[in-house]
Amino acid sequence: MEHPNTQPKQKPEAAGQTRLSADEARRIFATEVGPRVIGGIYHNAYWDTVYRVVGIHYGADALAAIGWDAGWAITIQDARGVQTHCTTWEKDDKTVALPEVTVYRPSHGALPLGHYSNPEAARAHVTDLLRREEPGALPVWLADDLDDPLSPVEANRFGRGGVPEPTGYVITPLTIADHYDPTADE
Repeated sequence: MEHPNTQPKQKPEAAGQTRLSADEARRIFATEVGPRVIGGIYHNAYWDTVYRVVGIHYGADALAAIGWDAGWAITIQDARGVQTHCTTWEKDDKTVALPEVTVYRPSHGALPLGHYSNPEAARAHVTDLLRREEPGALPVWLADDLDDPLSPVEANRFGRGGVPEPTGYVITPLTIADHYDPTADE
């Protein structure tokens, strides 16, 4: 029989505490969960669904997210909605490679003139501007690097002697990332 003044011990999670620090939980997450990152898109073979990781929680944040002390938790979004759980990485889960998105930004000097999903629309914009400046002008597009399909191109007009002269209008292709990659700047 327990002594009447003795209180039963509370579980750590009942007191809002965790058995692992956030740093310890991060190390365990890296080994148990695998290569998932916030913003990453993955295919789960078991459920045959594609999901995006929208949050990764450690220590007390994980406890708050799922209501019990797993040390870590992951929040995903798929066709069924948003869910938070602490399921380990399935060996058959695969990272989904998304096509890169390229937009085309025409500019004049440092002044951007919009963004377009295709180079033809960007060229049409600049051509229209040049025709307003000089009726009948038809630009010739010269690339900085002929071997690079994503090289900026500059509108030139023919000057004296048929020599192309730069107009200052440049179209720069920009590749848009679908998520933050902390190693991209390295």
